[in-house]
Amino acid sequence: MPKVKPVGIYREMYPTSRPELPVLAESYTKRVIADRSNVVEYLREGRPIYDILEDMVDLVGRREWIRSARSLRSDGVWVWRVDSIFYLERYSLEIPDEFLEHARQRDYRPDQEIDFSDQLFKSSYREYI
Repeated sequence: MPKVKPVGIYREMYPTSRPELPVLAESYTKRVIADRSNVVEYLREGRPIYDILEDMVDLVGRREWIRSARSLRSDGVWVWRVDSIFYLERYSLEIPDEFLEHARQRDYRPDQEIDFSDQLFKSSYREYI
């Protein structure tokens, strides 16, 4: 079973070292992503995979709280956290071209019919909690 790919998930979101993830402060871009709002809506519409009722402070501005920040969403190919949506909407952060093409090919509508099981969660999603 192929592993899901993370989008908008950064090292700073975790208390332990996650060297495989990008650093938030190094993820800013001057590139204009013209359809960023459509991509953010795609992220919002992703299927909830795991809910965590814990609010977290915005790691950049440190003034706003993000509800259920660590909760996971997915489209079956990619995985992201609720706070990922916040950061990718609010800040000029890079979004991988591979993910942009993925969302565009689906006309910004994530698949809601994800084959999901405990085994799939443990093998693909759990590491992003």
